[in-house]
Parts: sequence; C-alpha cells; structure tokens
Amino acid sequence: MISKKRTSPEIWKALSNEIRRELLSFIGEKKIVSFTEIQDRFQMKVGTLYHHLDTLGELITQDASKKYLLTEKGSRAYALIEDELDVSAPGLHVYGRFSFMHTIFLRHVFQFIANDPIRSLGFSILLFIGFGVATYFLSVTPIFLYPSYIVPDYFAPVFFILSVLITYIISEFLVSIIFKRKIGRLALFQGIIFAQIPFIILSILVSLVFEFEYSVSPLQMDVWVIILLFVIQLIFVGLLMEAIVVIKQLRVEKAGTIALFVIFILNGLAFVVMNMLEVAI
Repeated sequence: MISKKRTSPEIWKALSNEIRRELLSFIGEKKIVSFTEIQDRFQMKVGTLYHHLDTLGELITQDASKKYLLTEKGSRAYALIEDELDVSAPGLHVYGRFSFMHTIFLRHVFQFIANDPIRSLGFSILLFIGFGVATYFLSVTPIFLYPSYIVPDYFAPVFFILSVLITYIISEFLVSIIFKRKIGRLALFQGIIFAQIPFIILSILVSLVFEFEYSVSPLQMDVWVIILLFVIQLIFVGLLMEAIVVIKQLRVEKAGTIALFVIFILNGLAFVVMNMLEVAI
C-alpha cells in the first residue's frame, strides 16, 4: 500500500482529477507532445487546458520547442496511474550492497536508452552490426538461446538478426497484451540488443575455446554444458528484466513474469529450429 506521506503533494493533486490523470497518461504515452496535439485529444477550451497543465506543476516540463514531456516526478506519477510502479521506488543508491547487481545488469545503460531512445539508437545499431559481424567470423551464432555452428558462414548473421527480432517481437507482444504497456518500443528493441551480450560471449567461447557437440535433446547433454547454458540464460533473464523494469516501467515481479514467458517460448523455438536444421551446439 502506498502512503501519501511518502509521496509529493503534486502527485496526489494530479491524481485527484480524472482529466489530469488522462492528461498525464497521454503525455507519458506519447513521451513528448505539443499543445496542439493535447488540444486535439481533449477538445476543451484553451484556458481550461492551461489550468490543468499548470496544476500538474512539477510533473511536466517543456523543451526548447515548447513541447510537453514528463519530469522524473511525472514519470513516477504516470507509473502510479498505470498501477505498475510505486512512486516512492528507491533510487539506485538506496539498494546499498545490492546496487552492484543493477550495475552488472546495465541499469544505467537502459536508463540512458529509456530517456533518449533516438540519441542512443546509433550506438545500439552499431553494436547490433558488430554482433552480426562477429557471428560471421566465428561461424557460431545464438539461435535464440543457444550458440550454434552455422554452415555456410554468411548464414550466421542472418540467424542472429532473426533471433533478436523474434525475441523483441515476443517481448513487446507479451508486455503489450498482458500489462497493456505500449511505451518505449524503440527503447526495448535496443534493450534486447544489449541483452544478447552473454550469448555473444558464449559464442566466442564456443568458437575459440570449447570444442563440443551434442544433441539438441537436453537429456543427452553433459552436466557441465547444461550448467553453463543455465548460467548464460540466467544472465539474459536478468538483463531482460532490468530492461523491462526501466524501459517499460513495470514492477520487478511483472518484468520477471514476462522474462520467464520469453525464455520458455525461445527455448521451444530453439529446439524446433535446431532440429529442423540438424545443427550441433
């Protein structure tokens, strides 16, 4: 239960009026919006609309072009309206000795992407291309969750790109359908790219260090291989959860639900595809 004592008065003042709740949600969903767009959406007198915007106070701000966007307080209020996050959620420093976990799972990176997905897009695309080139030279690519040898070599980047795109589509679909959260679509795609890091590292190890083959049936895998794949997938789950929490503004348990669904679906798809291609890991 969220206590009013822990929350700024501006937030409760905004939440007390249905029009302001809808106005805040509209700005939050659009990320950045002009006054004309707001007026077209709400169809009310200019004076009344300005009154509601003024009442939102520190929850919204304007950029250099006079367009409206949410402040940090506004983002928390928007999350509360959507019933997804506690507006008093602690910052990174509050986690104390556990804060390093958020650093390991790239929270700062995902925050940068969520705050400015256009500015971060160039770097994310370069990383995406770099990963694709690496799979070509390694002749090993993650087929969803499993690093697999691909012949001929030029098919490896193709499978990698398809794996990332399908992972993104599944994640976005589940978040949109289950929790009705449609914000940050471009940012989540970039988050999925960064979540591929453990699989690329494992692909490098498979290509340069390990030389092993086994059936795609888990019952025929060596124990150490199962443990290694489990650890890598666990790291992927942590990265995916962190991306969803930061970008989609969902609670950890809800982000965990999405991540588990994604892992379950991708494991099934991986075994189907690898059986069809008769590849060895």
